[in-house]
Amino acid sequence: MKKRHVIIYVYNSCNDPLFKAVMLPCLRYATQQQPDLKLHLITYEQVEYALDAVQTAQMHADLNSDRIQWHPLKWHSGSFKILKKAYDLLCGLFLVIRLRLGVGARSISALGTVAGAFAFMMAKLTGLRYYGFQYEPHSEFMRDCNVWPETSIAYRGLHYMERVSGMKADILSTGTVHMMHRMEEWGTKAKVYKLPSCVDENKIYFRPDGRQRVRAKYGIPADKQVILYLGKFGGIYYDLEIAELFKTFHQLNPDLFFLIVSPDAPEHIVSLMQSQELPKESYTITRSPYEQVQDYISAADFGVVAVPSLPSQRFRSPIKVGEYLCCGLPYLVCAGVSEDDLVAEKYGVGVVVNAFTPAEATRVYPQVEAFLQAEKVALRSKCRQAGITYRGMSQFLPTADLIFSQL
Repeated sequence: MKKRHVIIYVYNSCNDPLFKAVMLPCLRYATQQQPDLKLHLITYEQVEYALDAVQTAQMHADLNSDRIQWHPLKWHSGSFKILKKAYDLLCGLFLVIRLRLGVGARSISALGTVAGAFAFMMAKLTGLRYYGFQYEPHSEFMRDCNVWPETSIAYRGLHYMERVSGMKADILSTGTVHMMHRMEEWGTKAKVYKLPSCVDENKIYFRPDGRQRVRAKYGIPADKQVILYLGKFGGIYYDLEIAELFKTFHQLNPDLFFLIVSPDAPEHIVSLMQSQELPKESYTITRSPYEQVQDYISAADFGVVAVPSLPSQRFRSPIKVGEYLCCGLPYLVCAGVSEDDLVAEKYGVGVVVNAFTPAEATRVYPQVEAFLQAEKVALRSKCRQAGITYRGMSQFLPTADLIFSQL
């Protein structure tokens, strides 16, 4: 059987949860469904997600079992960032050329628009078809969150490449109907599919033993109501505003406990909580490997999504709400974030605020309290069904299969 060789270009580490949770399941499914498909995965390995020799060998073996050949490159960052990104691009380009000439690769797919900008240029230089996976306006996220000024080289360069690659791609998949409508208005020549960040509902679900284990670890009583924040602080997320939200909720209900699971430095998070004079005994800060995240979600009674309500955020497809819901957890989210706000109200599984302000927190707290006091078994079932419908992997794998059959 003649193989179809497709390059997968990821400007993340192979062990990065974003890649492992969002893109890798689609790749595995495609190769399982299409025996003639051979994937060549290019990643940029960072110190944060470094694997030792044994783990690296195991990763190669696991991927090879699904006909995915892994080509790890090294991530460069820090000082002289533009030069280092150019070097990364050249290393990737030489590898892509080798795969194009050596095995006859015919298409290239990239995760996100930063990797997508690189991969699109490579596709044009080497005559490959281009598929943009999780196409979102990352430049607009960074601008709206005041990370990149609109006059900066980073913003202008990526914004230009997002527009060009979006208009001239062969295939795009994106997470929201909002982005699909935008691409239709732009008149892209690409075939556009809805393929959001999905949750494997067979792996992500409420775990009673995980709830007991996490609560025991942090000394949280079984009857204590726990509000969870899972994720980063700052950048394209709220920062001090999270602590302000918790302060208001604490004032309205001093018995609440706040479980914070974040990869960020604990010292920074502690300083935010202390600035709002939250009692030390009312919260704990920890981090978790991705494989244990469902235990922490199961330990909570209500979840928080800290994405600001900004114009570009309706185009985002964060995976967090899908994870919350599939574990049976209702949530709070800002209006205009992905389709998370629409799902919260449509299925009655969440609370929508306009911003993380004391006034908004006070306004919606009775709704939060209603979820906290609701009968748990029925609420978890309701949330899980909404999560599977909204972000369950089983709903979207056929779309991934269809896309990869065209590459």
